[in-house]
Amino acid sequence: MSKTRIVNENLFNINKFLSVNLPPNIYTVQNYASAIDVSNIFSITFNAPFETLLPLARIDTAAEKILHLQYPYLTPAIVFSDGNCLLNSLSLIFTGNQTSALQFRLAMVIELMKHADFYLSQNFFEEDYYFSDAALNSAKSNSNTQVTYNKEKEYISEILYMSKSHQFCSIIGIYGLASVIQRPIMSIYPPTIFQLISTLYHKLIEPRIKAYDEYITIMWTSSNGK
Repeated sequence: MSKTRIVNENLFNINKFLSVNLPPNIYTVQNYASAIDVSNIFSITFNAPFETLLPLARIDTAAEKILHLQYPYLTPAIVFSDGNCLLNSLSLIFTGNQTSALQFRLAMVIELMKHADFYLSQNFFEEDYYFSDAALNSAKSNSNTQVTYNKEKEYISEILYMSKSHQFCSIIGIYGLASVIQRPIMSIYPPTIFQLISTLYHKLIEPRIKAYDEYITIMWTSSNGK
């Protein structure tokens, strides 16, 4: 069985598990993720991200104008705007192409499931604005569910949505990805009139366990670069 098929099956099964009518609690989520073999997700290591743009990568000239106002030493690359943008970016940084987005999505989801108690114990995850509207609405529909953490239902719902391929990943996904690659991620969000969004998405995100001090940089833009 090909690696892509294995990854797709794992994501499908996770989504199915999280989609049951009686939502799982945080402990069943952790137990489920702990049983998944993650040793064969990647055939790469994360010790040497590409530091220069590869020949096949294209510069995002629209984003570059914004980025260089504050970070003139960085060069933004175009990634596919197919809902996997964040995962495509990680794939490009570590493999030189965008073909490993699914693997990064699976690793991110498993990380967030397996170590849910770590993330939910962070104070900033107590705030509604860390979660998508879909996750917040889903949590309201399960208001009678008993929880251990205040935002447990929202957190599980967020993972449910991110377990689908081509589904937008919120800031929560970056926390999971930082831990997957075991290095910080500098999340850059362009200037906006919405100060809350800028505060939320423009920050250095530390991994759960850090193996590498040097951070990688991700810039958020719309699909048309405006």
